[in-house]
Amino acid sequence: MIPQHACFFASHNDSVCRAENGRELPPGNMLPTRRGFSYRWWLTAPGNDEALRSLLERADRLYGAPPESTYVWQDHQSGLCCLDAPTSRELLRLSRMLGMPARKLVAHRLMDHPALLDPAERRAYCPQCIQDDQAAGRPRAFRRTWARFFLLRCPNHNVPLQWAEPRLAAIAAPALHQALELPSADEAEILHLVDTFAQTLEACLWRGQSWPACWRGNAHAARALLIHCLCNLTGEEAAPAAAQLWFSPTLAPWITFPIRPVPPVGPAPWDSARRVGRPAWRRAALWMTAWQVIPKLPVRLRPQTIPEAYLDDSDRWWEQHRPSSHTQKSRRVYAALRNTCRPFPFDVT
Repeated sequence: MIPQHACFFASHNDSVCRAENGRELPPGNMLPTRRGFSYRWWLTAPGNDEALRSLLERADRLYGAPPESTYVWQDHQSGLCCLDAPTSRELLRLSRMLGMPARKLVAHRLMDHPALLDPAERRAYCPQCIQDDQAAGRPRAFRRTWARFFLLRCPNHNVPLQWAEPRLAAIAAPALHQALELPSADEAEILHLVDTFAQTLEACLWRGQSWPACWRGNAHAARALLIHCLCNLTGEEAAPAAAQLWFSPTLAPWITFPIRPVPPVGPAPWDSARRVGRPAWRRAALWMTAWQVIPKLPVRLRPQTIPEAYLDDSDRWWEQHRPSSHTQKSRRVYAALRNTCRPFPFDVT
C-alpha cells in the first residue's frame, strides 16, 4: 500500500504505469477495470481542498490523456464532465489506483450545484496559492473553492482570481504563480464593489441571507439582470450586453469582455451563464448589474461607456422578428427574464 503522502516522480514523457508485481502497461490509461486490479498511478496525494479534476489533470501530464471519452475507473455512461463528482463505485476504483483509502477522496469530491461554474469552466485560480504550492514542493492544485461562480477573489490571500487557459493543462510548469500587476486605488475600488456585490448576491441566493433593504429588486431579479448582461437573449448569434462596454487598458486585465457573437441562451438560462468561467468576463457583467441594483453609487464607479439603453438590443430584435417555431423557446426565456428585471429603472446616467 502506498503511504498517503508519498510522492513519486516521473518524467513528463513517462508513458507507462508499473504494477505492484513489476509488469508494465501500454502507454495511456489502459488499466483493467476488474475489482481486484493492483495497478497504480504514482501521484502525490491530493492537496488541501484540491479538486479531483485537478488530480486527474496531474495524472494526464504523466501518463497521457485517456484514449476514450472516459477514464477506466469511470462507468461507461460517465464522461469527462463528471470528473469532479464520481459515484461511490467510481471513487472506490480511483482510490485503488491511487493507493489511498476512498474515504480520504470523498473530501475532494465536488457535487454540481447552481452556485458553481459549469464543470468544464473551472479554470480560475489564485496565483498566490500556486506560488505557495511551488514553495512547499507540492504540485499545483486547483482548489474546489475557486469553482464558485460568484467567487472572484481568493479568500486566503485577498487577491483577484485569474484564468488558466485549458491548453496549459498539459504543461508541467506554466507560469501560473506570476500575479498580475496590482490595480490602482481607483481600480481597486471598482473591484471591491464587484466582489462585495457578488458575495452578497451569492449569500442571498444560496445561503438564505436577507436582501439589503436599500438595494433595488431582490436576489432573483438581480440574477435575471446578470443573465441579461452575460448571455445572448436574441434568437440568433449575437454579442451579449456586456460586450458593449469599453474598458481602459489598466482595467482590462481584471474586467473585460470579448466582442464576439455567441449562440442564443438555452432553455436553462442560468446554465448558460455558468459556462462563462473567466473571472474578468464575470466581473464585467456583475459590474453592470451592480450599477442597476445598488442606488446612489458615485459616478466614479459607473461602468465606462455603458450605453444608455444597453438592454434595448434584445428588445428591438424581438420587435423586428416575427415569432417562429425555431425561436419560440428563446422568446419565452427572454420574456420571462425581461419581466423579472422590471424592478430596475435602467437609468444609467
